[in-house]
Amino acid sequence: MNPFFNKEENRPRAGLRCIFFVFFTTLTLGIGNSLPLNGLEYVLTAVLIGSISWFFFRFIDNRNSVIQLGIQLSKSWWKELGFGVGIGFLSMMLIFAIEWLFGDLEVIGFGWNSIGNRLWFWPVLLFLIQMISVGFYEEIITRSYLITNLKEGFTVGKVNPIISTFLAIIVSSSIFGIGHIGNPNVTIFAIINILFAGVMLAIPYVISGKLSYSIGLHLSWNFFQGGVFGFRVSGMPIRNSIIQIQQEGNPIWTGGSFGPEGGLIGLFAILIISILFLIYFKKKGVTLDFHSIFKKTYSENEQTFRKTDELA
Repeated sequence: MNPFFNKEENRPRAGLRCIFFVFFTTLTLGIGNSLPLNGLEYVLTAVLIGSISWFFFRFIDNRNSVIQLGIQLSKSWWKELGFGVGIGFLSMMLIFAIEWLFGDLEVIGFGWNSIGNRLWFWPVLLFLIQMISVGFYEEIITRSYLITNLKEGFTVGKVNPIISTFLAIIVSSSIFGIGHIGNPNVTIFAIINILFAGVMLAIPYVISGKLSYSIGLHLSWNFFQGGVFGFRVSGMPIRNSIIQIQQEGNPIWTGGSFGPEGGLIGLFAILIISILFLIYFKKKGVTLDFHSIFKKTYSENEQTFRKTDELA
């Protein structure tokens, strides 16, 4: 067996595909986010990551259809993204309310009170654009590409696609957590929390086969956390938020200088959101099972999409 190239599927092995993909996207993140574009460098990075992902899916992964990227841009897709945004907002509002009621934070001001800053809302709007971009490209990398390809790589011998999908979720979520290891004020508990957040974001994707819910939740969680409620986002302080706070309380509970993602309250929210998604899909009549994409092998999926294209 050739360890580098799968002759039957006419493409590189999954491990090699993932290594190259992570290398090129990491390089793109480093270059793109460092360009002096007055905050819009995140948008450029999102466009570049999206283009790289499409190229890999189509030509390196040798897929006839890129539907497996999880982006379909239908009317229902946008509604699902909106649902994810709503869940992110409600969860962060709950975190804020709990901490405020129990004296774990103090409101010290509001964005419009800033002296000499008449256009206080522009930094908030820019932060929203940045978080939309981050939510998009981080979900493409860690959920769409890695879960799909790791699942195919793990499907060998007696390991079926379902078991492989579980393994892929764990590995991709671990990579997601480790990817934050260089953030300011990071702790081991924060990395573990972000790993669980990766699982939370994977749940709607592997059930629906769409990234809409995950992108909506991801961008909303980040934006409302920092841009509205004034928390640190994964350790990074946000200077221009609508509500400005002073964090107090036990760091084990609040996450301290890392923000809610570094504390027990963040873990609590992650678990609640995961359960809410399961309840939502159940109420919607969706079977709480992996989408057919994740229950089939690469060859079976390609046959299905080829037939679909022929019928279309």
